[in-house]
Amino acid sequence: MSLATAAPSRAPSAQARRPRIRAGWLLLLAPTAVFDAVLFLTPLGRLIASSMHSQAYQRVLKDPLVIKSLENTLEISALSTLATIVLGYLLAIVIWRRGPLVRVVLFALVLLPFWTGVLVKNFAWAVLLQDNGLVNGALQALGLADHPLALLHNRFAVVVGMVHYLLPYAVFPIFAALTAIDNRLELAARSLGASESSIFRRVILPLTVPGVSAAGLLVFIISTGFFITPVVLGGPGDMMIANEIDFYARQLTDFAGASALALLLTAMVSVLVAVYQRILRAGGAHDVD
Repeated sequence: MSLATAAPSRAPSAQARRPRIRAGWLLLLAPTAVFDAVLFLTPLGRLIASSMHSQAYQRVLKDPLVIKSLENTLEISALSTLATIVLGYLLAIVIWRRGPLVRVVLFALVLLPFWTGVLVKNFAWAVLLQDNGLVNGALQALGLADHPLALLHNRFAVVVGMVHYLLPYAVFPIFAALTAIDNRLELAARSLGASESSIFRRVILPLTVPGVSAAGLLVFIISTGFFITPVVLGGPGDMMIANEIDFYARQLTDFAGASALALLLTAMVSVLVAVYQRILRAGGAHDVD
């Protein structure tokens, strides 16, 4: 009798607590919502309003330099993302296979680019890649080149500078995916006679696809907004969309055009991210089937 009367009394109290829990979550989310509204949504709204003036979209899309900058942005970002993912995967594998002490040293080397500004790193690469720089000197000393190679003020130099900056953003997601792999899977594969290449191809690589995908998406998004690196290391034909936005805003004082370019870049990256995620979901569903 007492149990029958106690059960109904607890049910209303639990239901009464739900609005309080919901209100508590809303209260915790309020600072983040205010932060986003003030520092993201408000500037975005002003950009949208500014881009609606003076037929800004039609004007910038008729500019051949803008089209070239958009093409450069996609090409350079894709090349930098591919190179960063390959190097980041190799480095993450090396760190994963080493002991704790060596891991600390390697992680310090990975984080080393964060200890200096991007401008300092770019000028350092300019010194290394110039005609009488260390790289050309080493190539000629080893007999790999008879004369200084054109390594600076071209797309190669831009990609090198961007990969140097972006590498840590690829290493850590891939390393996290590697550390999540159960060691018993490798032991089971070896006990069944699998070679090291087969273990990597059939066990390790498929299980690290989520980390590689996250790293690739993050690196590509960051690479589309590079500004200093194309200026210092690139040539006139390697300018990216961020450089074009700066040209419209500071040289032409066309803030409507600069706003339109910024929104076009945002829309372009958003569409690519949506397509990328859809492809990943379709691949995951196919694997499950």
